[in-house]
Amino acid sequence: MNTTKPLSLLSAATALALAVAAALADQLSAGHGGELVNFPENYAEGVLYAVVPRGNIRQEIYTSREATDAVKRGDPIPSGTVITLVDSRDGKLFRYVVMEKRTGWGAQYPREKRNGEWEYQAFNADKSVNHNENLDRCFACHKSQAQQDFVWTLDRMKRAK
Repeated sequence: MNTTKPLSLLSAATALALAVAAALADQLSAGHGGELVNFPENYAEGVLYAVVPRGNIRQEIYTSREATDAVKRGDPIPSGTVITLVDSRDGKLFRYVVMEKRTGWGAQYPREKRNGEWEYQAFNADKSVNHNENLDRCFACHKSQAQQDFVWTLDRMKRAK
């Protein structure tokens, strides 16, 4: 009796199932790091260091005094820094977009996606997580700012009062 064929089919099926499971796990971990970022309840107690008007859109950007002081000294943005963008449209609060830096964060991403140790999350106006937001857009947009620790407004942080 030849048992080679059924075992090889079983091995191939097992290998395929493992490959599919690994691919799904990679997709889930690569696209959902945002769960690490909580809504920063005290963001407004920090420094409002930039206001960006864009037609009917107004974006106010906040971070901590520790972060602005570090950047002014020429030091790296410290671990634990949270940058909060408050997005208003037609004078009405629309959403919040938050980026947070923590030592060791981002290690699960491939090099072409990784933004140093930053993670991102989007919140609705009621501060609930916006599960419809594609956080990959955050990574893609900020990737071009690698020379500035992935922060578009680093120059404004340097000039914060």
